[in-house]
Amino acid sequence: MSACSDSDMLPSPPLQAAHGQPVVESCYALEALLRQRQVSMHFQPIVSSNGREVFAYEALARGNAAGPLASPLAMFSAAREHGRLVELDSLCRERALEQWSTLGLTERLFINVSPDVLLDGTHSPGLTRRLLRRFGLRPHQVVIELTEQTPGLDSALMREAVSHYQSMGFAIALDDLGEGYASLKLWSSVQPDFVKIDRHFISGIHADPLKRRFVRSIIDIAHGSGSQVIAEGVEREAEMECVRQLGADYLQGWLFAPAEADPIGQRAALDRHLRRLSRRLHHRPPPGRSIGSLARAVTPVQQDVTVNEVAQRLHAEQEVMSLAVVDEQQRPVGMIIRHRLLGLLSQRFGPELYARRLIHEVMQSSPLRVEADETLERVSAKVTGREGSDRDEDFIITRGGRYQGLGRTLDLLRIITELQVASAEEANPLTRLPGNGPIERQLLECVAGEGAGLGEGLGEDLRENSSARSAEWAAIYLDLDNFKPFNDRFGHAQGDRMLLALATVLRDALQEGDFLGHVGGDDFVMTLCMAEPHRALRLTALEQRLAGLQSAFQHAVSSLYPADVLAAGGFQGHDRFGTTRFFPLTRLSLVALHDLAGCEMTHIAARWSELKSEAKTRDSGRVIEACTSPVQ
Repeated sequence: MSACSDSDMLPSPPLQAAHGQPVVESCYALEALLRQRQVSMHFQPIVSSNGREVFAYEALARGNAAGPLASPLAMFSAAREHGRLVELDSLCRERALEQWSTLGLTERLFINVSPDVLLDGTHSPGLTRRLLRRFGLRPHQVVIELTEQTPGLDSALMREAVSHYQSMGFAIALDDLGEGYASLKLWSSVQPDFVKIDRHFISGIHADPLKRRFVRSIIDIAHGSGSQVIAEGVEREAEMECVRQLGADYLQGWLFAPAEADPIGQRAALDRHLRRLSRRLHHRPPPGRSIGSLARAVTPVQQDVTVNEVAQRLHAEQEVMSLAVVDEQQRPVGMIIRHRLLGLLSQRFGPELYARRLIHEVMQSSPLRVEADETLERVSAKVTGREGSDRDEDFIITRGGRYQGLGRTLDLLRIITELQVASAEEANPLTRLPGNGPIERQLLECVAGEGAGLGEGLGEDLRENSSARSAEWAAIYLDLDNFKPFNDRFGHAQGDRMLLALATVLRDALQEGDFLGHVGGDDFVMTLCMAEPHRALRLTALEQRLAGLQSAFQHAVSSLYPADVLAAGGFQGHDRFGTTRFFPLTRLSLVALHDLAGCEMTHIAARWSELKSEAKTRDSGRVIEACTSPVQ
């Protein structure tokens, strides 16, 4: 007799229909799906934050397209309603690993597992490990992604289950972080290797300051607790650039690719798409400011060598504190820390228990990995955010996802300190922003063509094969209208507050590749890196950014005026001749010069000076033009 005919299982009338399907119908459909194994897997890529390479794929279940449970939501809701979640979860796990084993891809695989299933008494212990052996896969290739967190889970049992998986070499990911209280509670109970930020917080994040603050906090906490961050639901280039700047390690969403049944067949097109995205959005840091300059050439070990072989090498090379573990394609899969491995072997029966095991069974499966062209400052934030002793451990440096070398925390902190000292010596004493020396050096880099883009006349094939990046620079001169009368009328302390408010507004608006300096007084300089693919788009984006700066400044300094001054739109003050007259509220004026490559420095300064008064007379308060003085 079918379980679906048991009248005791029927819910009350309000629950007769679930996701558009009557309960009995969904029960029979579910039973047929499980019996006939009508579940297939699609795979969606997870890419590195620089957009250059695929890091992993997530396996996503699909039901029978012709049946009532085609969508994953309907399928899993029916399984939960009818008490068959463990069966469906196990089937999906099996199908994911089975299909993945036939594809021959070398990236990691994320498979979804409900925490309810791990704690269910009917769940078969060791199922995933048995399936891996059956399909010729290894634990370090698989990430267990905990989904559908239900309120009321036993935190202690959940922590025990997660620790069990991690001890076997699996990495753990926590899905939909921020979606609700349950996900935050689970995060505090376990130590996941990855956390995935819910798509709600990623959608439109580039235009939502509150979302940016929320996501920045999540990323800071994640990095501080040793977790790497995956931003889900990335659909626009602006979202990608924003979460990348906030520090996300990996990205997932339709901007890169939808979930595909045949990821191998789509891989070449995906790689071409990622290269185009990377060229448009990625900005090269100044020479000597990327982490690749600190890479130490320490030969890695292959994942199939034995623990004993690695121990012998560590005994022979006393200066080596860490070793990266790589696969056949030189992609890092883990790290060995000297004192941990040797400590393991020094335990009672340690050699007997571990010496003959393969190194991937005992390695640290989720070390900190950074791309060679990430800035020193960004990597420093990741390194110093780690907990306790992890903060002092080496990290892996890759280029294009493949091993390049190891980085030492001590080397990183030393050079960061040197840069900070040098910067402080040339900084403006009030705002602590770089002064005239750094400003001049930055402008020289822009004039020399650092980061300058490709001409629009190049065809797609030429762009595809070129190593240049389609980014251009704009040099902006900023100063305040009516600042001296404001300073005289309301006092120097209030004037300093206005300058600090302006510095904060400009600093908060910086994107990766941008620069901000303080010439002195109310004069500031910015260089903005414009990565849009076409000239018209670049100029439109530049216009919007400048208007946004002006609006943000007006909002930031409104509290510095008395209420009657705000209401009047200005104040009485003395001009330079001592005459009392009415001055409008202080406004930010800007002169922007673009197409800087090859333009003379003297011409930039001259045009800024000539156009400054024009900007002040315009209603918009800004002038934008091309720099038209190439070097002869």
